[in-house]
Amino acid sequence: MAVDCFAAESTVWMVAHYIDSGCADYSTEAAISKVFASDAIQRHAHEALQIAAGNGFMKEFPYEKVQRDSRILSIFEGTNEILRLYIALSGMKDVGASLSEMKHAIGDIFNNPIKGFGVLGGYGQRRLSHATGFGTDHILRRMHPRLQALAKTYEQYTVELARVSDVLLRKYGKGIADYQHQQKRAADIAIDLFVGLCTLSRADALDKAGDAAAEQAMTIAEVFTKQARRRMFRNVRGVERNEDREIEALAGFILDRGAYPWDVI
Repeated sequence: MAVDCFAAESTVWMVAHYIDSGCADYSTEAAISKVFASDAIQRHAHEALQIAAGNGFMKEFPYEKVQRDSRILSIFEGTNEILRLYIALSGMKDVGASLSEMKHAIGDIFNNPIKGFGVLGGYGQRRLSHATGFGTDHILRRMHPRLQALAKTYEQYTVELARVSDVLLRKYGKGIADYQHQQKRAADIAIDLFVGLCTLSRADALDKAGDAAAEQAMTIAEVFTKQARRRMFRNVRGVERNEDREIEALAGFILDRGAYPWDVI
């Protein structure tokens, strides 16, 4: 719970910094902060209630109220499913709009198939570096050695995100907008990249400020990075090895019947 709380705070504070510093466009990062924080509080409200066992249902304790109140956070202000699609597609659109070959398609990036570009590669590196202060050798040399090692994970998966996006756009072209499972994978990689770098940034700042709990903050950064690396690995692999087609076919079958057909009651 502490790891996700620290990570969520770090991300929200980073977006607040964008706003305070007059950043012109922070919509994707704001969407990431909303998705991550609202998902996190629901996971941990559920876990806290479970730890409390029967008392979790009693109004004398705060658990049931927190779980009820937190449930709306992934629905209001844009459902998290829609925001994940926004995170994935807006990243691709921003990159496409910056390419001279796509200059006539800026208004609607998916009017024509996008061919042969390493989408999100340079964009991802530039945006994450601008957003967090990470991404250059000069910055890395000034970080605590524990954090330098963690930053390499995010550099690696920035490249992986570029490759994944390139694979998706080569395969689906303008049809990528219809492949929501694949968009979710790309969005979740982007979320882990941005949240992880925000977490490193905050841990680094606490270390430089001589905070009494800086050591524990760096431990949080290590734990989050290891967890994020496993998630990103699964999402990268899932782009080419998945059950999307079977799931879609099964869903169509159930919807056509209008009922679950194997009920034994």
